[in-house]
Amino acid sequence: MKLLFFIIALLFAAALVTLYAVDNPGYVLIARAPWSIEMSLTFFILLTIAAFFFLYLFLYLLVRLWRIPRDVGRWRDRRHLRDARAALIQGLTGLAEGNWVEAEAKLLTGMRHGDTPLLNYLGAAIACEGQGNLEKRDEYLALAHRNAPQHDLAIGMTQAYLQYQAHQLEQSLATLNELRSDAPRHRQALKLLAQVYRDLRDWTGVINLIPDLRQAYAMDSREIDALELQAHRELLKLSLPSGAPGVLERAWGAVPKPLRRQPAMIAVYARQLIQQNEMAPAESALRAALEEDWDPALVELYGQARGANPAEQLDVAEGWLSAHGDDPKLLLTLARLALHNNEDGKARAYFEKCLSLHGPADAYHELGKLLERLGENDKAISYYRRGLELYASEQRPSPPPRRQGSATGRVRAAR
Repeated sequence: MKLLFFIIALLFAAALVTLYAVDNPGYVLIARAPWSIEMSLTFFILLTIAAFFFLYLFLYLLVRLWRIPRDVGRWRDRRHLRDARAALIQGLTGLAEGNWVEAEAKLLTGMRHGDTPLLNYLGAAIACEGQGNLEKRDEYLALAHRNAPQHDLAIGMTQAYLQYQAHQLEQSLATLNELRSDAPRHRQALKLLAQVYRDLRDWTGVINLIPDLRQAYAMDSREIDALELQAHRELLKLSLPSGAPGVLERAWGAVPKPLRRQPAMIAVYARQLIQQNEMAPAESALRAALEEDWDPALVELYGQARGANPAEQLDVAEGWLSAHGDDPKLLLTLARLALHNNEDGKARAYFEKCLSLHGPADAYHELGKLLERLGENDKAISYYRRGLELYASEQRPSPPPRRQGSATGRVRAAR
């Protein structure tokens, strides 16, 4: 609409100028001896406009001819940049598809004239990692450092991840520690560092990393809790072979108080005490934990901890029957403690009640041993057999779930 109004106004103005020029054409005289030129003012204006137009056209063509080498160079650069970006896209697509050789070739093709050498070198390093060519991978990473030193964090993260993927855990750890000195709160670096420590089974390193993981929110809080629990459990397990007195106690003292209330952690600690024949501390720790919070795994361990006073230990366990009389693990523990007190009849009754509540396979084996010692060999063999059958059924892998669609298809075929 605006263009239409502009054209109408221009035509109207042209008509007015034409009418004015016809009614009053004016007069122009240009004299220079011995010549003189006479013309109307209207013709002089048109001639001046035409001369200006041709002069402008001549100068424009002259400048364009002068700039031809520069314009050709710019056109060539734009074409090279366009081809380089197309090669980069093809190379990244090849990386996504897993075509490592083709991806590396495309990324190298666009590297000379491209404006993103960092992406080209990092992509080529990933392609070499996929091909298993670690030496060439490191060369590309070094070139990336040389061409884009301002992006050391991105290059270092790529290098650490590729080293981790290639199971070069020590090299990945060194790279991540260097990155951590420059970016101590980088989430992905801390998360990958936790994975490297865990794969190296460096549980002390994991524990020292836990505060930084929490402060940087590098992982979900539940994942961090599980990692911390695993690290302290593994450290407790590692304390046993040394044989030095007090090693286990020092490891237990280093566990944070909230974790020391976890049944899984108490179970590891008590099991280590039992293996070191520290029965009294194990019995005391298990009793305190069970009185605070009931846990079947701790109950079973309580039956393996032979306290200094077996009769008192049996009385304590029997006191739990009123609240947990239907727990097979408690009944198994009571049977073991009764055997430790030489009360074979009571032990047999507890074993049988445990098995009536679908107790574990160990109960069959231990009851069979008791019956064999009492001279009831046939019953002992029967319990041995049933225990082996139960153990075999527990070890047998469960069949895969049947697909509903396949079942429906078979029913329709049967019809």
